[in-house]
This record gives sequence, structure tokens and C-alpha cells, in this order.
Amino acid sequence: MSAHPPYRLTRIVRRTFRPGQRVLMISDIHGHDGVFRALLRQADYRPDDALVVVGDLLEKGEESLKVIRTMMRLQESYDVTALLGNMDVYTIHRILSDDPAWYNQLFDQAPRMIRWWGGCLLKEMCDELGLTLTEDTDRLAVLRAVREAFAPELGYMAGLPAILDTPTVTFVHGGVPHLRLSELEGTLSAPYLKNDNFLAQGLSFDKYVAVGHWPTVLYRQRLMDMSPIILRDRHIICLDGGCGVKRSGQLNCVILPDARSEDFRCLWADGLPHVIAAQAQAEGPEPVYIHFHDRQVTVLERGPLFSRVLYHGRETRVPTAALDDETPGQLNTDMTDYRLPVAPGDRLSLIRTCGDELYVRKNNILGWYKGEVTDAAETAE
Repeated sequence: MSAHPPYRLTRIVRRTFRPGQRVLMISDIHGHDGVFRALLRQADYRPDDALVVVGDLLEKGEESLKVIRTMMRLQESYDVTALLGNMDVYTIHRILSDDPAWYNQLFDQAPRMIRWWGGCLLKEMCDELGLTLTEDTDRLAVLRAVREAFAPELGYMAGLPAILDTPTVTFVHGGVPHLRLSELEGTLSAPYLKNDNFLAQGLSFDKYVAVGHWPTVLYRQRLMDMSPIILRDRHIICLDGGCGVKRSGQLNCVILPDARSEDFRCLWADGLPHVIAAQAQAEGPEPVYIHFHDRQVTVLERGPLFSRVLYHGRETRVPTAALDDETPGQLNTDMTDYRLPVAPGDRLSLIRTCGDELYVRKNNILGWYKGEVTDAAETAE
């Protein structure tokens, strides 16, 4: 008998989609229930569709508990399969464990998660119970109260599988080394849930493998593009638009009209304010893209709004607020100086304002726009 709880092991669910059944693939909701439901509305989600959520339902947002409850309600009357992600296992294991070596991590990291992302599942549960987390909190007593009050939600999450295998697509949060899945079944799932930089491993498959976990923008080299990546020659679909993980992120959905089709359709939603461009802007010169995993810069001149920096021999500018005060010479996020091509009437997702310049996302691409805008809600009226 395994010493590990079942949710830490690789459990595989196998099924076949019905002929003609639409398949919706979404990953990395990360506690953004409103964005998730908006995306389903945009996709015209219907009970006869097959919805697959490829892990990381929880954390890095303020609505993890709502996401769980939305999934539970959907499963009552819709065709839904949700899978575990690494953050899901991380959180659930620490809530369900009586070992202080595990659950103390959750309590110790809660203040940082609240500061960075506005909340975490533990705080949401405590808030609903009227419990306050302080340095003097009896942590095990809190956990026992949480487990009793939220047994259905915790049971739902703990019962999710790690992999969904179908004749045409295999779904897993991080990625698998091969499709001999029987060899993976029952082993620790961590390597397949947190499988960083999956595309760089050079793998190819004889049917599609759909993954999340690693935001697609991290694979891009020239532009900060958050759209899904679909590699037909290698049969890989990367879904993660960075929702929650990045302030600029989006929640992606890839739709197949039929499981046997390769006629992919991609949609996205975000929780950002939207504006409408009133003026045209020409595309700028070749951009500098400062990647998250390579974000060391040399600060040449620090200004109130923008700072001049040197990045791999190229001079560019970044918002001064993007400089990491705790780590000199490093940005606290990835960043581009790309000047977007914009036409009047274009809808833009507003990420930050720096003086008279806006850092925005047009469709899936991040960049800068300098021009007049109107509020999208006002325009709709």
C-alpha cells in the first residue's frame, strides 16, 4: 500500500468523446472564477459540450473557493473533466495533512500570497468561517474546522485525476515523457504536474498532448504573445495564458468542433479593464523583450515614470515601477518596449498607465499605446 495519499499519485481516467461533440480545453484558472465563467459564456458553452480543465484551478487569485463550487455545479449537469495541477496538489495536501512540516508551509506563505494575489484558498475558507489568521492562531484547530466545513469541496479536489486519456488527445497539467501511460499510473504525479519548459524537451507524440502549467508567453522570443501554442507536427497543445500568474495574463480556451478534427479555434478572456483606441498608431521598430527567466538589466538612468536600462547590449526603457527594489538590477516582471500597431476602434486590455502611455494587450499581444482611448463599457452603451 502506498504511503502517499491518492491525490499525489498518477490516476488516469480514460474516455472517448462522442462523435460530433465539441471539446473545450482550458487550463490554469488560478482562482479567477469570474474570468472562467466569462470565457464559458464567450464560448457559448452548452451541456452537450465536453469541457476539460487541465489543472491549477486554485491559488494566485481571490476566488479559488468559487472556482471549486462552479466546477462542482457544472458536473451535476454538464460533461466536465477537471484534472489536478501542481498548485492544486500543493494546497490540498497541506490542508489535509496533520504533519506541521506540511501545513505550516501553507500558513507561513499565506501572507505573501495575499499580498501578491489578493488571497488564497485558506484565507477564503477562514473568511467564510469568520476565522482570523494571526501569529497566535492555533493552526491545527483552524485546519480541522476548515476540513469539517468544506469537506465536499476538499473531497472534490482530492478526488480529481492527474491525466485524462482519449483516443485523440491526452490531457495532463505539466506534460508526460511518453504515452506509455500504464508505466506512469500509480507513480507520484509531481513530475507530470510540474513539468517546466515542456516544449524545450523536444518531445513529439503520435496524438495530441494538451498541457498547461507553463505560460505560453515564456516560449515566445520576439513578442509577448499569450495565445495558445499548437504544434501540429509534434502534436502538442500549450494552453496556459498566464491567468493570475501574471497581471497581464489571460485565460485561454482551445475548441475543437469534434475530437477527431484539427480545426482549432482559440478564445480568451481576462479580468482587466478594457478601453477602445481612438487614434491610430504605427508599429514600432524591432522590440526588446525582457524575459521573466532572464530579467537582469543594467540601470543607466532611473526616472519617475520610465528608466533607461541595458539588456543584452540593447538599450531600452522600462517602467520604473517594474524595477525590483529587493533585487537591484532585476525586473519584478517580464516586459517589452514593443509599440503595438493600433487602429481606431481596436479593443485593448489595460494593464498599466505610465503618464500618457498605456501598457496594453491587443488580442494576445502585449505592448505600448500612446493615444486617446474611451472606456469600453461607455462605448457599448
